Amino acid sequence: MSFAVPWILALGCIAAFTPIVVHLLTRPRPARVSLSTLAFVRDAIRQRRATSRLRDFLVLALRTAAILLLAAAFAGPFWGRASLIGEDHGDTVRVVVLDVSQSMGALDGNTTGMQKGLSTADRYLKFQRGLHANLILADARPQIVFDNVSTNFEALREELSRAKVAAERIDVDAALELAAQQLAPIDEQDHRRRELIVISDFQRTNWGASTFAGLPPETKIQLESVAPAKTAANLAILSATCTPVGAQRDRLQWNVAVANYGASGRKATLETELGGAIYRASISCPPQETTKFSQEIPAPQAGWLWGTARITDADDALAADNQRPLVLQNRGQPTFAVIAQPQSGGALSSAQLLSYALAPNSEGETSVRQVVQIDPSRLDNQSLSEVDLIAVDHVGKLSAEHLGLLARRLRLGSPVLYVASDPVDALNLAALTKEAQIELPVRLVPPPSGTTRRNLRLSPTAVTGPPLSIFGDSLPALVKQLRFSGGLAAQSAAPGTAADDRIRAKFDDGTPAIIVVQTQGGGSLAILNMDLVTSNVWKSGALIPILDELVQELMSSDGGDDVFFCGEPLFARFPISSGAQTLQIVRDPAGPDAEASLGRLEDDGDSTVWQWDSPKQPGVCRVTSQDETVFAAAIAVPAEESDLTALPADVVSERLAAGFEVAYRDANVANVAQDDLWIWLVVGATLCLLSELGLLLAFRT
Repeated sequence: MSFAVPWILALGCIAAFTPIVVHLLTRPRPARVSLSTLAFVRDAIRQRRATSRLRDFLVLALRTAAILLLAAAFAGPFWGRASLIGEDHGDTVRVVVLDVSQSMGALDGNTTGMQKGLSTADRYLKFQRGLHANLILADARPQIVFDNVSTNFEALREELSRAKVAAERIDVDAALELAAQQLAPIDEQDHRRRELIVISDFQRTNWGASTFAGLPPETKIQLESVAPAKTAANLAILSATCTPVGAQRDRLQWNVAVANYGASGRKATLETELGGAIYRASISCPPQETTKFSQEIPAPQAGWLWGTARITDADDALAADNQRPLVLQNRGQPTFAVIAQPQSGGALSSAQLLSYALAPNSEGETSVRQVVQIDPSRLDNQSLSEVDLIAVDHVGKLSAEHLGLLARRLRLGSPVLYVASDPVDALNLAALTKEAQIELPVRLVPPPSGTTRRNLRLSPTAVTGPPLSIFGDSLPALVKQLRFSGGLAAQSAAPGTAADDRIRAKFDDGTPAIIVVQTQGGGSLAILNMDLVTSNVWKSGALIPILDELVQELMSSDGGDDVFFCGEPLFARFPISSGAQTLQIVRDPAGPDAEASLGRLEDDGDSTVWQWDSPKQPGVCRVTSQDETVFAAAIAVPAEESDLTALPADVVSERLAAGFEVAYRDANVANVAQDDLWIWLVVGATLCLLSELGLLLAFRT
């Protein structure tokens, strides 16, 4: 037990001696009386003296106890740790930060953390003399009720009553920065008390790297944890994608990652609805692990596909993460553009070999409807609008306009296959990679003057990953047969490039044979550093499987791996030149609580940009042109919100808030100071006085 005003108790202890002093000063003095005999008097005095001593002792004890109890009552006694937040601190600036992220919606029995948080916040937003307060609802973009602290507690409580769980993660640093601005002194004469109340489940994934260091140093911090006493068991879908498989794109790779945050293993039934088709599978989820499920499924159709992956039999703390939206663009049978200079005569050209290898049919000839031959002089944006992959071979020196067009397609996510066979290709690649903001692992340069690149072999020890890994154990025998000619020399761009996995294969002279790099926009550039005609790779039959594997990798960006998150900016660019005014944004499903604004569309040259400051609800949003989908985006709850593990109290109060006066309260533990003990002390003092009265009556003479 502690006391709010200890000096009153000290005064009470001194006052407790008052009855003793009064008793000693008021004792009756002996009087002389003449008696004939003393025998009976001595017996009477002996009896009365014993009774008087007992009575005096009990009366003194009751009076002393009454004074001590009254002093203790006035000293403000309480059990437990004293709260930093009281009602008698004078002028005070108080900021309440309420976590409204998705994890606050997790069930703890029949209540959620959000419900406990609302009732806790309500206690701190009541009128007090000299108090100015404000409320911050903390999610991905924390919002504050008033620009400055206010005494309008009714408005603060009304805004609090409208607060709901957001399908977002909390930006802790942004919320604390906003609180620091509110708590900062107005001027040098502003010496008001400053209080910060943080109400959260203190989820480890969100709070682990945060700090309170930006707050004014005199701030008193009250931490209110509404996390469950025991981490709740939760089963969650962390990611769900479907990726086209094969050059013909008639199959999909269905990938789902399921995390089990519980203490015991569980069975889960997965169901994915995509393009009108439904796929199901059962998996086992070990405790405290993420299970990655993958299965090949038939593609329901070509075009943009969207749907939902869900766990159908999950009974856990957080229902919001039991499903996840997914989108993909399955272009179906791909169309290739081969950009090459026309070649006269009947000799077999490199462009013809490339076309045959990209789109072979059963007779070994190219299919006309899959490959488009484009003369570099006629290259424009319209000729590439319906193309899935661009192949460049023997084009001579490309103009800056054509290089800019190819670079723009790369930045927009289109795959490009460049066959570097002539010295002029070094200039083309240097300008293309610079314009597309791509960094190659090596610098490709023309071969030294007077030298000819011929009879090159692949280095078996310098083959990393696809496309050559498709040959498996037969690769060493194949390498012995292959001979390559043409291509470019190389200069190291940086030390240590020998282990760079962007170089998929090397020749025995150390120059790269195959390079694959990615752009920031999702596009891919593959470079074949060879002349296909003078090399024997096409005669060996290896060119078709090599290009098939390479094409699958280059076009894998159609899988819809990019997911946008609720509460965070959405920015997407897609190659539609019809004009933003002809497009419309729709949500699937629309729902009664659908957001009024779904962002804005703007024209950007030959593409359209979709910007959305803060999508609030998970689901699929599509951009349509005359009811045809031209782009789709999956908006999901961040995977971090599924791990409901809370930080320990000592980590939050001692490490994150180090250097501040901090009090931590767990909603599941009765560690709040109980300040109603004075009532019982007053009752005890009253009983002492009543007992004294009864005692005097009992010893009445």
